[in-house]
This record gives sequence, C-alpha cells and structure tokens, in this order.
Amino acid sequence: MALLPYALQPSRLIRRTALRRGSSGTSIFWSSIAGILLGQGSYVRSQAIRRGLIGGSRSWQVLAGLMILKEAASSAGKQPEYLGKQKVGMGSFLRLTTEKPMTKKQQKAAGVTKASIKAQASADVAAAWAKKAATNPKRKVVRRAEKTATMAAADRRAADKRAGKRAS
Repeated sequence: MALLPYALQPSRLIRRTALRRGSSGTSIFWSSIAGILLGQGSYVRSQAIRRGLIGGSRSWQVLAGLMILKEAASSAGKQPEYLGKQKVGMGSFLRLTTEKPMTKKQQKAAGVTKASIKAQASADVAAAWAKKAATNPKRKVVRRAEKTATMAAADRRAADKRAGKRAS
C-alpha cells in the first residue's frame, strides 16, 4: 500500500484549509474548525456566545447549542473513580476502580466511604498473600504477607476512625 505524501494526507489538508479559510476568511464553519484544531476551544466558545446567542447568527447559535449539549453530556455521566493499585505478585497488579459510582445520597445511606472500600481491598490483597504464603512458605513470601496484613489492618483502623467521626 502506497503512503500519501505528507502534504496530501487528509488531516493535513483539512488543517490547511481550516487555517486558510477560517482565520483569514469569513467562513464561520472553517473558523470554528480552525479554532478547534488549534486547541482554542475557548475562542470558539466565546465566538459562539458573542455572535450566536448575542449577535443572532443562526450558524453560531447551532454551534453554541452543540457545545452546551456536549458539556451537559460529559458532566451528567459519572466516570469510574480510581481507588488504588497494589502489587499482588511477580508482574501482576490489582487495580481498583468503582464500576458505577454511587451518588452522595446512596453512599451515605449505605455507609460506604472511600476509606472503607480501600480497607476492604487491602484485606483482600492480604488474604491473597496469606494464601500464597501458606502454599509457598518462603521467607520473602511470608514477609510480604505479613506486610500486607499490617497495611490492611492500618487501612481498616483508618476507615473505622473516619466512620466514628462521621457518626458523632
């Protein structure tokens, strides 16, 4: 498969056209594309508000509406929250994230905190290391199991301490 020369690649053509027609020309479409390609989303947003919502330009109004919908959609859907990463063994890690974040109201009703989730995860890792130490009683494995058990106990104490402060 023959590769296109650098100057004829579609992304380069679109960028060049957007810069030529958008920044120096009067085309609303190409000026918005140029602003987006150059990383000037704030410029496009301000132009959409100034020319569309205040000035009354129909095409800028459509662009402003699309930007508002995009912002609403991105803020409405919660993203999974990263809780931590723990080394479990040689070349293997346990990465904790929530699947579907609960609302603040649901968390309060269930009594779930980030500290309690972390404590539970630490306890699970400690249990895995204890199981590994039982099957392979090498000094290095046993020491790692003891270390993770100590960390899990500390995490549990911290979670209980925070839960006690919330209760009072």
